[in-house]
Amino acid sequence: MTTNRHGVGLGSDRLKIGHMTYLNSEVFYRTLPTDWCELVAMPPRAMAAAVELGELHGGPLPIAEVIRLGALVRSLGNIGVASDGPAQSVFLFSHLPIEELNGKRIAVTSHTATSIQLLRVLFADLWKVAGHEFVETSDSHDAALWIGDLALERRSSGEYQYRYDLGSAWKTLTGLPFVFAEWVIRTDVSSDKSDRFERFLLAATSEGMNSTLEIGVDRSNSFMSESDVADYVGNFTYFLGPKERQGQEEFQLRLSTLPTWRPPTPTIETPAISTKHEVIPTP
Repeated sequence: MTTNRHGVGLGSDRLKIGHMTYLNSEVFYRTLPTDWCELVAMPPRAMAAAVELGELHGGPLPIAEVIRLGALVRSLGNIGVASDGPAQSVFLFSHLPIEELNGKRIAVTSHTATSIQLLRVLFADLWKVAGHEFVETSDSHDAALWIGDLALERRSSGEYQYRYDLGSAWKTLTGLPFVFAEWVIRTDVSSDKSDRFERFLLAATSEGMNSTLEIGVDRSNSFMSESDVADYVGNFTYFLGPKERQGQEEFQLRLSTLPTWRPPTPTIETPAISTKHEVIPTP
C-alpha cells in the first residue's frame, strides 16, 4: 500500500475522487455513485497537485498537468472536457485590443493550469504578444484570464471592452479541437478498483450528456437561463476521439517550443474551492 506524505493510504477501500464543480463538469457527477468513493471539491490546479501528492486517487485534471504527470496517472475511458471552437468559459478579457497587449499586465486566476499555458501558446503563435507580465487578479491590469463559472459570470459584466475566447483562437490557429481536461487515475491504484470506477464514470457521463435540459433547470442563475445552461453544456465534447487527441498532441508540441514554465503549485489547505487568487510570477 502506498502512503502519501500525510500518511493517507492510497490502498484504502474508498477512492478519493476530485470533484470539479464547474458547470461544464456537471455531466460527470449527476449519477456517479458515491457510496464507495469520496468526492472532494477542488479547483483545477489544486486537484492536480492533490493527485500528484497522493491526496486524491484521481479526477478530471487540467490537460497540461496530465502531460506533466506522465506515467504517474493513466486515462479513464478517454473522458474529458474539450471544445471544437468556442469554449464559452475560457476568456481573455481585455481593456485593450489584443494587438496592443505587448508589455502589458495580464491578470490570471489561480485556478488555471491549462488555460494559462494555452494563452502562452496563443500569445506566441497567433497574436504575437510578448513582454507581458502575469499578475494576480486583484492587481491593476490591462487584461485578465478567467475560466469556468467565474468567466461565465463576467461575460455580461461590461467590465472589459474586449473579450477573446481561447477555444475559438485555438481553432483559428490549428483547425483542431482543444482538450482542457481529462479524467485520470493514479497508476498505483489497483486495476480492479480503477476499472470499476471507470465503468461507473462511463455510465454516469453518458447519462449526464443526455440530461442537459435537467442540468439547465438545476443550474440556471441570474446570468444564464435554463436554455443557456443546456446549450453551454451541450457545446462540449466529453468523450475524447481522434480529433481531440490530435489537438492535444498539437498543444503539447507547441507548448514544448516555449520556455519551460508553470505557475506555482497551490497550497492544499481545504477541500473547498477558494476564491482567493495568488500572484502568478512572470516566466
